[in-house]
Amino acid sequence: MRPGATRCAILSGVTRPGSATRGAGAGTGSAARGGRPGPQAGRARGGHGRRGARGTDPADRFAPPYRIVTLRTPDGPLRARLDPREPAGRPLTFAGRSYRPAPGPLRRFVRTWGWRAYALPVLTALTVLCGMDVANGSTGLPLVRTGAGGPAPQAAASATAAATAAAPAPASPAKPTPTGIYVDDGGSGTARPLPPTALPAGGPFAQRGGERYDVVPGTSKVFGSGPLHRFTVELEAGVTDDGAAFAAAVEKTLSDPHSWGRGGRASFQRIDTGVPDFRVTLTSSLTVRKLCGYDLPYETSCYNGDLARVVINDARWVRGAVAYQGDLARYRVYVINHEVGHALGHAHLQCPRNGALAPVMMQQTLGVTTPGVGSCKPNPYPFP
Repeated sequence: MRPGATRCAILSGVTRPGSATRGAGAGTGSAARGGRPGPQAGRARGGHGRRGARGTDPADRFAPPYRIVTLRTPDGPLRARLDPREPAGRPLTFAGRSYRPAPGPLRRFVRTWGWRAYALPVLTALTVLCGMDVANGSTGLPLVRTGAGGPAPQAAASATAAATAAAPAPASPAKPTPTGIYVDDGGSGTARPLPPTALPAGGPFAQRGGERYDVVPGTSKVFGSGPLHRFTVELEAGVTDDGAAFAAAVEKTLSDPHSWGRGGRASFQRIDTGVPDFRVTLTSSLTVRKLCGYDLPYETSCYNGDLARVVINDARWVRGAVAYQGDLARYRVYVINHEVGHALGHAHLQCPRNGALAPVMMQQTLGVTTPGVGSCKPNPYPFP
């Protein structure tokens, strides 16, 4: 046997494309000429297949069975089809990337910059808005709000003066908008429109505080009869008044038999821990404007229901009101009873008739005279 010849016959019949005549010189008949096995290529004499092929050349012993493998088809080289059920020769079409449209400039910008593509327009818009706000002269400090005829905030005083100097003088000064509120004119029994300086002369008071409140330590027993209302006494940081003296004045006022606890209407108790029903606080002038508003330019006190806070203006606690003609102790009783009355749900009242005692819910800080009715007498108690 020739081993080299046997290997050549097998490889030439299996791996080489085209006709099987290459390297098949040891074969016979039409199998060697046409690349196809002849009628008797797969059988030896006697009809016993490969077992009877003893007389065959050893080089062609395994050639006839492998020559039936066709490596080329009429359509070209052998290829796998995506769907074997499709007829042979049907062209296959595959989608390619060439059909996808090219990205536009906006999509390229987003792909390049990522999240910055969204942040840059937002930051640009905010910068423009801030620039417009600064150009309009906004100070960003809503603490002081001016009303008709009121003074401008001190933070913008220099800018206002410069703008006034540059602007031409008006032809005629505008008339101040009337407030509809009148105050006593020095205790003479007459009333005049509320001026911006409706505050008696006196000692210094806290104009600006820290907007933080500290509870004055101390408690009390229950005084009065009726529904119980617990309260704390607090001082704003920056107010230098004696906290203990202020707390004692609040206790004395609410425990008085002429106060709101008379006749089983209410009872009160001072606490310094836990959650109170309302808080009585001594507050600086500018913080009062923030908590109570400053639509009308005068110093006053109020009750802020959103915070359950009785706001006592330190300016009034030190100076009092014109209607009380310098009687500061009686005015302090009035302002506590008046603002606590708001905490209990009572509204403002007017002077009922000329010469009568003023209701405690009348705005006696501004005066005790009601135009068209007459003047009342100052009164600090709900039940005198």
